[in-house]
Amino acid sequence: MHTQALSLDKTAVLSALPADPARDTVPGTPLIQPASAAASLLTGTVLDVRDQDEDNRVVRLQSRDRATACTSTWKASVAASCLLAPEIGDEVLFAPLDDGRAFVLAVLTRKATEAQLAFPHGVRVASPAPVRLQSSQTLELTATDTSLATGSLQVQAASAEATIASASLVTRMLRSFGERLEQTFARFAGRFGSAQRLISGDDETQAQNMRVCVQDCSLTQAGTVTQLAKDVVRIDAPQVHIS
Repeated sequence: MHTQALSLDKTAVLSALPADPARDTVPGTPLIQPASAAASLLTGTVLDVRDQDEDNRVVRLQSRDRATACTSTWKASVAASCLLAPEIGDEVLFAPLDDGRAFVLAVLTRKATEAQLAFPHGVRVASPAPVRLQSSQTLELTATDTSLATGSLQVQAASAEATIASASLVTRMLRSFGERLEQTFARFAGRFGSAQRLISGDDETQAQNMRVCVQDCSLTQAGTVTQLAKDVVRIDAPQVHIS
């Protein structure tokens, strides 16, 4: 894209021009502009915003000439350098060209509190120094897919809550530390090559029914073993050794 240098010609002679189809001129209102349109920078108020396609956002804006008090309506495309997307009611700076086109160069003032940066073909932020996003209120990320690749990741938060329909974690090593852990599942299944638990305090399991299946050998070591049953204690084996 070739960029054409623009400068304000304060000595330009104002002249009335016939209606131009490229400019949606208000009927019955004379169109007054400097003699050299390509050398003009004008201001106007956005009346409407339309997206013709992903590469061309067209705005309809109204401009008022201070010298003649005449108003005119323009159709202008948003320049690629204008990253702040124009909205209705914005005061913008635009430049009309000799070929009938007009471009919005910048948003000057806005009454709305929220601003939108428009990048039709995506954007990449690159910096050799740290990049920081900071908000005193809420920071939101919304996307169809999100990917994060980093050498190390640190997250610090006073509290955290995650709602995930399905999650998968693949790691070579996982460590977790905390004062208390609470888990609630409708069903829990775990498969391990080997498992070891070291509990310094009490270990208690409460269940409606409990079944322990050991393929080869089961060993219980304790200073005292007590088994209590309300009805029956049954030991069934070809051989039972008690010593």
